[in-house]
Amino acid sequence: MHFVQHPAGWAVTGILCLLHCLPAVAQVTPTIVQQLSFGTFSTGQSGGTITVNADGVTTTTGDVIPIGKGTMASPAVIELEAPVGSRIAILETNSLLKGGKGNTLSLRIKSSDPAMPFITKTPRTSIHIGGTLTINKPGQTASGNYNGQVFITFLAGE
Repeated sequence: MHFVQHPAGWAVTGILCLLHCLPAVAQVTPTIVQQLSFGTFSTGQSGGTITVNADGVTTTTGDVIPIGKGTMASPAVIELEAPVGSRIAILETNSLLKGGKGNTLSLRIKSSDPAMPFITKTPRTSIHIGGTLTINKPGQTASGNYNGQVFITFLAGE
């Protein structure tokens, strides 16, 4: 994740999603098509959250302000190969993203489209996944790169 310094705060420009699969009965194979991005935003002194829903709609709380220029917000898109009729679910995940100066941001993987759980109707299913980034202490959170691993666990059964 990369933060860009702005007069009013900083901005997020991207995030890396890593996947982890736990096959139950059905074997599933995920392929990342698009990474989750919160776009460019800034924040004042009170912090808040920025959420990207599975449909790409961005909402904020506190004094987080989407900039609307540069990197645009978008959900993660994963192509999942699984046998037709497989029941698929994901576990909501919390992750800490670490900055170069020891600062952290909290990321929670949330909504999906199709909504979980669902039954596969074709051998390949496109899944859109959203998340929420929490900025607790913007005055103490330095701009710069924030990195971390995000594990998304797919549970598959018939």
